Amino acid sequence: MAEPINNGVKKTNSKAITGRKILYFVQSVDDPIGSPAIYPAWQTEGDLKIGGDNVDEQTKMGRLIMKSTDEQSIDLKQYFAPDDPAASIIEDAKVKGKSVKVWRVIVDESQGKPEGDPEKKVKAYPAKFGYGIPDELDYSEGTEDLVELDYTLNIVGVLQDGTFPLSDEMIAELDALYNYQRPGETTGDYDDINNGTTTTTKAPTTTTTTKATTTTTTEH
Repeated sequence: MAEPINNGVKKTNSKAITGRKILYFVQSVDDPIGSPAIYPAWQTEGDLKIGGDNVDEQTKMGRLIMKSTDEQSIDLKQYFAPDDPAASIIEDAKVKGKSVKVWRVIVDESQGKPEGDPEKKVKAYPAKFGYGIPDELDYSEGTEDLVELDYTLNIVGVLQDGTFPLSDEMIAELDALYNYQRPGETTGDYDDINNGTTTTTKAPTTTTTTKATTTTTTEH
């Protein structure tokens, strides 16, 4: 008599995360090498859809199902800020028929892996990257409401897995509109802080930079 098969089970005790830990960044395809990614202002929702069609046929041997196409998209919703470069990037790409670079990053402490100089406290977080063609942009402009902007980026091909570098300082800036200050240390409102020597960029449009490593040019 054959031995019964029992390979056991596996279980994970890792914590679930909230959508707050999933951050999206965009960048214009026209930006030069070395340009920072843009964190869209006042994000409220993000949706990643990984879909596609299957060939589904009945045969004499039974049902046959095979993958046919890939259809991936990222839906983003945010409150519109006139000085937010992300909104301009998306709208410009839609008007000109270009794609937009987009990253989806899991910014959870348990997922970050130290990278580079330890003193800079940079960690690489799991990320997906792709080129997205903007679908319809929808500005919702109720008289007494904040203006909402939502749009879909249809991914060219499929999203690619990789990592996205963020320092502890960068994450703190993304989480907060401003840092602690003492009386008289600065002037200006929270979106236009001036410490006497420098003026901050608008708070919701914090950026982060990924260095380019190689450049390849092909001539035909």
